[in-house]
Amino acid sequence: KWAFVLVLLGLIVYVFRDMAGPIAKQLVKTSPWIVVLILVATLLYGVFESTITMLFARQYNPTFTFRQAFGMTYFVSFYRTATLGSGAGVSALVYLNEYGVKTSEAFGMYMIELGIGIMAVILYLLHFHYMNETFAEYEAYIGIGFVATVIITICLLLFVCAGWFHQILKKLMNLVNYRGRFTEKFDKIKEQCDIMETESKELLRHWKLLLGVLLINICKFSCWFMIPYIVLYKSGAFSPDVALAITTVSVMLAAVIPTPAGIGSSEFVMIAMFGAIVGSAKAGAMALLYRFATFVFPCALGAAYAAKVQAESPVVDRWNEFMRDAMT
Repeated sequence: KWAFVLVLLGLIVYVFRDMAGPIAKQLVKTSPWIVVLILVATLLYGVFESTITMLFARQYNPTFTFRQAFGMTYFVSFYRTATLGSGAGVSALVYLNEYGVKTSEAFGMYMIELGIGIMAVILYLLHFHYMNETFAEYEAYIGIGFVATVIITICLLLFVCAGWFHQILKKLMNLVNYRGRFTEKFDKIKEQCDIMETESKELLRHWKLLLGVLLINICKFSCWFMIPYIVLYKSGAFSPDVALAITTVSVMLAAVIPTPAGIGSSEFVMIAMFGAIVGSAKAGAMALLYRFATFVFPCALGAAYAAKVQAESPVVDRWNEFMRDAMT
């Protein structure tokens, strides 16, 4: 994955090679107050994320606290960066298990999120005329991105809670596994299907909770998605709601590109879309600041918290043991 990311970043550097100097100049011009504001926005994101975790976890462990949820947010951020995204879900499960939420319950809890897709559709429709005029050359790609997002979201929902979909998957796995080479792996997937079906059905009974979580998710994503406006507001090129719409669509489009942790794809799409309005130099500087605020800064906080947790409990040791077993 690291090799893939390095190649992708190399391609981005090559594509925008003539912009390196102007982008660097824009970064140097960035006010310290802008940096403070985008870091505050990231911390607010963490508060909303932790609130969601706490609300879900309390369905299984009523004593689960916001402090524990806040710690988990940055604990997971650290391992998300360290593993380029692949360890985020597992680290969340291990952490929750340490605080009285069983792994099966945590897995079902962690799979239900629809915020970005809904935000992208609503904001794009609200600003359809502006988006259609400004990004006419990207119209086909935006359409493909919306279709891909809808398909991925539907598949995830079916994978989480649809028994009939699980039966189809099991039949397909049996067909592929006619020689028995994948029996062990497929048995684990089948077990996870059964676990998710049971736990998600339990959560879906609490529709008021899910509706509240959906609204909190929108607030959570808005904290990150307003960062481009915070960085570029002096340009006067767009209003806050338009900037929010552009960022949401950018993140949605980047999410359907299969890159580890969205590294490279997010920057490429953001520079392309915002560059059409404010120029590639300003857009490039903004994309780098966005990556720092949403990826590097949470990872730094998470590293400090993971070190603290390791000194107080075996959760990090359990996670490391799990990763060693997975790799062998």
